[in-house]
Amino acid sequence: MNERGMVYPLILTLCFIMLIFFSFLTEKVASERQFVFMQEDHLRQIRLIQQGVDRALVEVEGPAVYPSERSLNVNEGTLKMIVTQISVDEVMFMIEAVTIRQSTKRVKVYYNVTQKSVTKWVEG
Repeated sequence: MNERGMVYPLILTLCFIMLIFFSFLTEKVASERQFVFMQEDHLRQIRLIQQGVDRALVEVEGPAVYPSERSLNVNEGTLKMIVTQISVDEVMFMIEAVTIRQSTKRVKVYYNVTQKSVTKWVEG
């Protein structure tokens, strides 16, 4: 049997298998990095929404005129808050958080002014 004729196809097959393995690893690392970036952005959105709720609560505690609208630039993005009075006891905050990467999260929070508690939280 001719050994020279067997070595070349064997080396090509081995190189092809190594190429497939390294491309699989590269894709796996890239997708994990993308997942981490998405998780970080989601956490930024949650922090922005919480900052918006905290600021809206401060606004409601003082004398306020409804409806009121504010836009704030904070470290991690932009907050847009709209506060409207639903009834004598209830106020609604519409908060939109836009991160630095331009991903958006919207929340409607219904707040009872007399009980000082959130009655309803609607995301979307």
